[in-house]
Amino acid sequence: MHGKILKYSATTSSGVIINASKKIFELRKESWHDPRSRPTVGMYVEFRVNENGYIITDAKASAYQHFSEDSLIKEIDFWKTKTDEELKNKENEARAQIAQKIYAKTNYLKIKTLEVNTSVQECIKNYFAVELQSVAFLKTVDKEKLAPLINYRICKRFLDKALDYLVFTDKKLSMDMFAEYLNKMATLEYSYVFFHKNEINIQKAFEDCFLEYQYNYLGALRAASGVRDRILQLSNKVKTSTQEMKILRNRMASKVGENDLNERINKIKTMLNKSYDETNALTSTLTNLENLTKDFKEKNFKVFEEAFSQTTTALKAKIEEGLNVLATQLDNRIWQLGMESVSIKNIFFKNMNEPYCMMTFLGHMIKKLDKSKIIAQNEQSTYKYYYYHQNKYVKKYLIFTSNFDTELNLKIKIMKESKNNNVVVVKKDSQCFSALNKEKFEKIYIDTSYIDQKSLKQLLEDSKHSKYNKDTEYILLSKN
Repeated sequence: MHGKILKYSATTSSGVIINASKKIFELRKESWHDPRSRPTVGMYVEFRVNENGYIITDAKASAYQHFSEDSLIKEIDFWKTKTDEELKNKENEARAQIAQKIYAKTNYLKIKTLEVNTSVQECIKNYFAVELQSVAFLKTVDKEKLAPLINYRICKRFLDKALDYLVFTDKKLSMDMFAEYLNKMATLEYSYVFFHKNEINIQKAFEDCFLEYQYNYLGALRAASGVRDRILQLSNKVKTSTQEMKILRNRMASKVGENDLNERINKIKTMLNKSYDETNALTSTLTNLENLTKDFKEKNFKVFEEAFSQTTTALKAKIEEGLNVLATQLDNRIWQLGMESVSIKNIFFKNMNEPYCMMTFLGHMIKKLDKSKIIAQNEQSTYKYYYYHQNKYVKKYLIFTSNFDTELNLKIKIMKESKNNNVVVVKKDSQCFSALNKEKFEKIYIDTSYIDQKSLKQLLEDSKHSKYNKDTEYILLSKN
């Protein structure tokens, strides 16, 4: 039957569906069988229940999610039907009525051209309605502010790890807080896999989503079929009448009822002449209709094929971009919540000097790999991606202190400013000298409580000649 999701929790993987009779049904994770999308509040669904009529055994998103003013199917039709198949039949009936009206008022004996009822662009838009809707959010996204975008294909499993660990560690957080991102990503992921694993039959798409909506074309086909039937009737009539004439002429040879036979033969001749004339006229009409429909189909297929290919290519790019944008938005949210989380602070940052985000989990895996043994293509891509990101976007800050609280609070403060801020912590002046001569730092924090004045003065003096940090800002920390 048809219904609508009233409530759904990603945390408990359960929700509530209401049907047309306002009856409530419980939706559980194991009953959802739709790889295209996840259950969301407000979603129209098609579902089945068990024999007792209360427990949902199968549920999926309805193909009908939007009911515009000009659509043939309205929301009330959704509630009056039990399945999408019924709705589709109702839609087909509505289109058949439109086609019948056009057919009834068109003179196909004199028609010279076939006009397009629904444009190629509109038909393709309808064909890819779900995909286009799923990437529509990109129009409102400022990608420059989000940059750098995460590569979803490479980072997906590490993004999942970061999210799972965050929700597991901080009990104040739940998956429901991230449902919007996860739902959109699931839809785009399905589309991504479909496009990359399936070759769409353009000819079938042309017939299903374009020709089926061309009422003038369909009317011409129907008229041509009617003309063929009429020509066949006339042909059979001519054959029968010709045979009858032979019989009558044979009778005339015996001169029995000659006058009466002549009259009958003349009537048949008149009828045959009319049949020949009508057949010739109809044959001309049929030829015209066949040429019109053939030309219409061929001309519009070329336009459709090009537009369809362009749309498919553009959609693939948009879907991939959408996944990257959503992954970045989700990662930003994970980073924001992770950096504010007391639980994460107490557990995660005791031994970590990188912000709580996907890239930290990715880096943790990369650092375990033996570079000389990386052979698999996916591992090579991941390895290159990580170090490209680190070299291009990551900024490092040096903290010199032996006080754990100072270290923890300062590095969290730094990493809250950007998820691309990493810190290096040193506890001895010798380690500090070594770090200064190894890489560039954005800022250097020195806890003066743990270095004597002579060493501090020497450190600051040597930094002026540092290859990497002669212009770096030094911030001296003190208990005062």
